[in-house]
Amino acid sequence: MPQLDIYVAMSQVFWFTILFVIFYILIVRDILPVLARSIKLRKKKVGGSSGSSLDTETNTIIAQTATTLETSLNDSRTLLSNVSTASSDWLESSVKDVNENTLLELNKTYVKTIGELKGRSFLIEETIKQK
Repeated sequence: MPQLDIYVAMSQVFWFTILFVIFYILIVRDILPVLARSIKLRKKKVGGSSGSSLDTETNTIIAQTATTLETSLNDSRTLLSNVSTASSDWLESSVKDVNENTLLELNKTYVKTIGELKGRSFLIEETIKQK
């Protein structure tokens, strides 16, 4: 079998070993120190004294958010109060205008019509009584 030929297999093992050693040296000498430095830098930034600055920044953001929400709530409450007052005033003035103008005239007409009807029925009853 050609796959198990000792001369071909030994050549492949030799070149694989050479390439593996070169790749290993390249990684150990160039890539691992860069990774180690970035990991140390990341640990310094995340841990230690920077953690307290992150905590203070978080607390500052929470305080600002709470202040903004409180201000917004107060503004909304004031606006709703003003709108409620303005709508109540408008409603009262509208009802007063309708009562004074429209309903007063309708009431006068109604009372006049009822008086005329009562007067007619009274005249008819009197006419019937006389005959």
